[in-house]
Amino acid sequence: MHWNDAAEDLLNQILSRTPRPVRDETEDRIRDAAHALAEEEGKRRIGVETVIAAWVQCTPEALRADLPRQMESMGLDPHEYEAQLSGLMD
Repeated sequence: MHWNDAAEDLLNQILSRTPRPVRDETEDRIRDAAHALAEEEGKRRIGVETVIAAWVQCTPEALRADLPRQMESMGLDPHEYEAQLSGLMD
């Protein structure tokens, strides 16, 4: 499955903020989750929305509340991804 450039860039931004000891494992988990989500939705390419959904899915529950702030720090508007962040935004 192919990833569009924006999806790859987002994944790299996420990984750059991930502690080195778990970076490779995190990349594998997010990539696997993104592939599974894209296949479920019948998509041929993985885009930003799918990466965000995979990121949320792979983030431990205790850390998910911080995802909107992290998104903002990466220049993303978390309100555009409310479906992926379901329940995390006020």
